[in-house]
Amino acid sequence: MRMHRRTLSLLATPAVVGALTIAVPALAGSAKTTAHTARVRCHAVVVISHGQRVRACLLRGPRGFTGPLGPHGATGAKGARGATGARGPQGAPGAQGIPGAPGTARAYALVQPETPEKASLVAGQASNITGVSEVKPGVYCLAPAAGVPATAGAVTLTPETSYSSPGIGPGIVALNAKAGDCPTGNFEVETFDPTAPAGGAKTGYAFTILVG
Repeated sequence: MRMHRRTLSLLATPAVVGALTIAVPALAGSAKTTAHTARVRCHAVVVISHGQRVRACLLRGPRGFTGPLGPHGATGAKGARGATGARGPQGAPGAQGIPGAPGTARAYALVQPETPEKASLVAGQASNITGVSEVKPGVYCLAPAAGVPATAGAVTLTPETSYSSPGIGPGIVALNAKAGDCPTGNFEVETFDPTAPAGGAKTGYAFTILVG
């Protein structure tokens, strides 16, 4: 279709180009074309060709191909730290651990003085100590079980208050390695009053013994 330059300039004016959405035939033509295009809604424009005003229907063409992916943008600035969230629910209890290996102590006991001539082992708190006797006030002989020699290993002694005689605090507890007052193979332990001048042993003070 050939158009004059003057005609093209008219196409750019609002009086010539319409932006209406109407149902019109593409061009004035046959009844068959009119019947088909009447069912199509399109954008119509008015053009002047050879001195005549003609309405043309602009139909959307097929969609073009997707363009290539653009370059990756730069990393944005780090945002501000958010508020601390609420505390979550307490978790379920964990599984029970495997029992540990038996300890290495070869013998132990808690000794309770009863009278100036008698002492005893507290039940349930003695192992591999078979008996105790108070041969003098404050001098105790402890008999170990077989396989626990009194001359081997380290011996730890600790004062104990709850089984001591009423009215006295913890005493001084010492091992007598020479065991001059006890039978051979026994542990000899002596207790002393911590407030008295240096002197002989004194009864009434409970203690624990641990043989490593």
